[in-house]
Amino acid sequence: MFDVFNIKKQKLVVTDSSSTTTLESENEELNIGLDIDKTAQKSVENIVDKNVISDLGTLLTGPVRPILTLSVCSGTKGGNKSKLNKLDAHAKSNLHLTCMVKWSAYQKTKETGSVYSQISSQHSLMVKNNRMYMKMLVDIVLFLSCQGIGFRGHDETKDSLNQGNFKDLCKLLEKSNEEFGKKFNLKTNYTNVVKEIIVIDIDDVEVFGIMCDEARCYKQEQMALCVRYVKNLDVVERFLGFIDCSKNQDAESLYQYILWYLKKCKLSSKPQIVAQSYDGANVMSGKFNGLQNKIKSQYPYAIYTHCMAHKMNLIVLDMCRYVKETRHVFNTLESLYIHFSHPSKNQKLIEIQTKLGIKYTSMIRLSDTRWNCRYRNIEPVKASYKAIIQALEEEIENEDDRGVNEAIGILTNLKSGRFIVYLFILHKVLININIVANKFQKKTATLGESKNIIQGVMMTFKNCRTTEYFSKLWCEIEIFAKDNEISIQTPSEGCKRKRQEPHNLKHFDTTATTSAEQNINDTGETIGDYFRKIAFFPVFDTILINLERRFSAESLQMATAVDQFIQLNFEESLFFVDHYKVSIVSVSEN
Repeated sequence: MFDVFNIKKQKLVVTDSSSTTTLESENEELNIGLDIDKTAQKSVENIVDKNVISDLGTLLTGPVRPILTLSVCSGTKGGNKSKLNKLDAHAKSNLHLTCMVKWSAYQKTKETGSVYSQISSQHSLMVKNNRMYMKMLVDIVLFLSCQGIGFRGHDETKDSLNQGNFKDLCKLLEKSNEEFGKKFNLKTNYTNVVKEIIVIDIDDVEVFGIMCDEARCYKQEQMALCVRYVKNLDVVERFLGFIDCSKNQDAESLYQYILWYLKKCKLSSKPQIVAQSYDGANVMSGKFNGLQNKIKSQYPYAIYTHCMAHKMNLIVLDMCRYVKETRHVFNTLESLYIHFSHPSKNQKLIEIQTKLGIKYTSMIRLSDTRWNCRYRNIEPVKASYKAIIQALEEEIENEDDRGVNEAIGILTNLKSGRFIVYLFILHKVLININIVANKFQKKTATLGESKNIIQGVMMTFKNCRTTEYFSKLWCEIEIFAKDNEISIQTPSEGCKRKRQEPHNLKHFDTTATTSAEQNINDTGETIGDYFRKIAFFPVFDTILINLERRFSAESLQMATAVDQFIQLNFEESLFFVDHYKVSIVSVSEN
């Protein structure tokens, strides 16, 4: 009955008198080195068939029990029965079963690997699936952003037939990717986890700055709130959340919304706000009743800084407001973008660019809040000017579209000499402003670096506002006009009647421009001198005046002092130290 537990070996027939000698010789052959005492040997002899050799196994198989057989003995039957019961009890004992399970598991690990390796492989698979899911979500976001398509839908409920572009694209990918579908349908919100990590980081440093801006959504007014703080001596910016402010958008309401949201995120007690940055709207930047003043009443050391990227954008808007010809240029560019937004017209333009060997560059819609859109529109118009003119002329000649009148108007403006002159002047201006705006939007940008950039761009505009610089620019304009057969004329040469100076101002020196025109033939000036006075100098002067007005000396001084304080330069950082010295003393005492 015990044969199922054993591996039988070749039987050797021995006599009773030599049983001990046979067992010892077999042990030596198996190299086990076990010493069996005489008492245990006699007990084994009573239940082991003398014609069977015990199998102690090998190092790979482990110990195996002796091959046991039942023998009917006369006399004391109870003794054999008790010894058999002991072996049976040992086979069922917890110690034996535990050892056998461990040994069996050890053998399986050689085939499937250890538990650690299995856990590691499962973790690696989970990380791979998570990265795949995030990569596909990022690809969807990039696709919608590049195409200028909205993310959300009017109705995103489960019963809606159109849940918006983002969710519908996710459902489309779900059909071909099962793992993506599992992740997408999970009701898991990781924003709270990320927000808790941000709060912990801010609690460690105890000070932070806030940045707010408008984030209008469909039928809802929202405010985006970001925080800026230091982590391991590195400046980091983190998005905290959207605040619904549809009910009211005055300074007091926005102030209460921000305090409520900071309290909700557990950032209203220990951490202190030491900086705040918004746009230049009166409700945000008002000195007495603006949001920045109300925040400062709660957090006295929260110095307000007008967003410098917003300032640069406002400088361009002010230029368009004061120099009306620049508005005419940007309006023409906007009409040009709308006209070639039609797929058939855009395809025709691409074909012409390919024939002329011109690299295709796309235009974008002009926006007051998209800071680099103006520069990105002027650059492709200059590069693809010949292709654009040819496409419009072919469209007008064929007259196969209802927008022919629109094409005639755009073509007339593009072939205007004044348009070309202002196009080149604005291109030179916007190159510098675009570089500055891009540097301001870097996450690693500091106030001290911004101050150096602003002073650098001011110096650049001052150096460029010279007759010598305009002469070089005018040579480029003349070459471009000659290549495209454009005639550059002054208004006096093209008009039958020129506008006169009002009679009541005839004997006065005016400090503002009027609508009077003067024929260059009366003064002996060239066409280049005329456009230098009425186009080049006004544009550059407007930029310089607004730069000096919007970037105050106090804000630039504070920017320099902050960087000097980080570099442990005490004398150069006194302006910053004096502003925060009360807070610094209180922190040192605690």
